[in-house]
Amino acid sequence: MVNAPPTPPPLSTTELQDAARASSSQNTTETQSNAPDVYQLRFPAILDAVSRSDYRAVARIAEEIDLTAVGDHQTSRLLIIAPLVLAYLIEDQIPPARYALARLPDIHASLPLSKLLAGLVNVTLNRVHPQVYATATSLVELVSQPDFFHQELALVLTKLATVFMDRFRLRTFELLSKAYSSLPLTLAESYLGVSGSLILEEAGKNGWTYDASSQILKPKARAKAEINFKGSSSLSTFDFVTDSVGRLEA
Repeated sequence: MVNAPPTPPPLSTTELQDAARASSSQNTTETQSNAPDVYQLRFPAILDAVSRSDYRAVARIAEEIDLTAVGDHQTSRLLIIAPLVLAYLIEDQIPPARYALARLPDIHASLPLSKLLAGLVNVTLNRVHPQVYATATSLVELVSQPDFFHQELALVLTKLATVFMDRFRLRTFELLSKAYSSLPLTLAESYLGVSGSLILEEAGKNGWTYDASSQILKPKARAKAEINFKGSSSLSTFDFVTDSVGRLEA
């Protein structure tokens, strides 16, 4: 079998110009592939809104970025979608949180971060209280790993997940105050995801009473509850949460 002769180099002016244009186009494509995409370029706006604790702004900015961006198969899209989902959960807006995740292509939906977010939305929707806290804690543990792909996103998601758990506990506490005339301490622990000693401390501040002999709490409905379950994060994540929130709000 005879091999075809090699293609001769361009010799004419036209051929040289065509070759130069082809080389320039290839170099431009390579440069563009290495340049920050729209999700990376706009992420600082998300970071700023989170640092100001303006979670409605986080959702608004993230929606605008995701719905107007060209190209949706970059992993960097999670810089926008992950904060968007948690911002919606903080505001107790579960349907748009589900819709945000549904927009992800399969290649992103199968990632560990996306799976945890989907699981968190599902257990929040179904009010499986113990799993809400466990899944949110697992999310914080995931992003706190040294090899997580984006450290600033880790800071953002840690603060958002922590705020979500605090807001979810507060809504649950207020609901218990209105729905129960009495309940076992163990049931309150399941609903609130913290130890009995922490519950008793905060319940007392809100006018609840406790019968130690029967271990029964008697809630008192208030227009607005105030709770602060310090130490509710696991020891393995507490330092990371504290450092993350501090760095964002500095």
